[in-house]
Amino acid sequence: MLPARYETIILYSRKDAFGDGLLRIPALRAARTAFPDSLLVYGTTETSTLADALNGHVRHLVDAISVETPLAHLVAGHRRAKQRVAVVDFRIVAPWLVQTWASLIGRRIVYEANFPAFALSLPPGHRPEARPEHNAWRYHRLVERLAGKRLPFDHRLEPTPAARAAARSLAGGSQAPLIIVAAHGDGNKRMTADQVVAISDAMISDGANLIYVKTPGVGPDSAELVRRVPKLQLVDSGIAPDIAVSDILLALGELADLYIGAEGGTAHLMATVMTPMVMVNSGANMARWRPLSNSVDMVEARQASPTGLVANVPPPKIIEAARRMLATRRRDHPSLMGHVDRTEYLSA
Repeated sequence: MLPARYETIILYSRKDAFGDGLLRIPALRAARTAFPDSLLVYGTTETSTLADALNGHVRHLVDAISVETPLAHLVAGHRRAKQRVAVVDFRIVAPWLVQTWASLIGRRIVYEANFPAFALSLPPGHRPEARPEHNAWRYHRLVERLAGKRLPFDHRLEPTPAARAAARSLAGGSQAPLIIVAAHGDGNKRMTADQVVAISDAMISDGANLIYVKTPGVGPDSAELVRRVPKLQLVDSGIAPDIAVSDILLALGELADLYIGAEGGTAHLMATVMTPMVMVNSGANMARWRPLSNSVDMVEARQASPTGLVANVPPPKIIEAARRMLATRRRDHPSLMGHVDRTEYLSA
């Protein structure tokens, strides 16, 4: 049975922080795969990183992005006589979803909502279906339900050639394990200078090559880090003014043997190139927010620190996890450790 044809499909969320936007990309790819001839419109109530920081990765997937636009306005603006319109609602607040569902009754608009058991969009005679635990799979499943078939799930991102060239230069030709550290972030998703220094000293003593990437948000003073750990390389917005730090980080992730940082958008970015990681979690539900990669060792801040704050996790806990991850990789995937000639890797 062929999927229904829709002239317009509106995919809608409330707000996309960096990690949120990354987790929605597989659903956008699935929508473009299932509905190549439909007008795909992505909208948000507030802001979206898919409209700016991540736009280069999705602009070929959707035809329009409308931020800070009520869903009702998008529906009114894209509905035409006798045209079939569908709405895929990624939001999770139940009252909003019920209100939207009720407002669309009788308007011949197909509605798929991120509601428990998908109960607002059950075809007549069908039983409720349990939603996947992980948010990215929930978004993807909504598109599958609209399409009436299973679709590829693809969360990977591709660094640009310029970012790869910059990453090769930064990593050099050393065969020592390459470890990326990021400690900047918002709220509790950041580490202190003392934590970064302790981790860097330990990993460098073990023979690793350490690169610290300054990402958006609050965090340690870069000059202090370089002063306290002279062998630590620093990557920030000044390293390559014409290349976004996130793009360089993505390319470094392809080369790295390990990433260390707090739960958040940077960890999700590393997952798009399958970088092994040690992640310090301050309380996020990992069933729903775990990075979409194969090798993740979690340090739970609520277990490692009386305060439950990332900044108060003792560095030895993080260092132990990093050494455990590297040892596990050497045991289980010896051919992947130190396999990259970084002077030749992905050369133009």
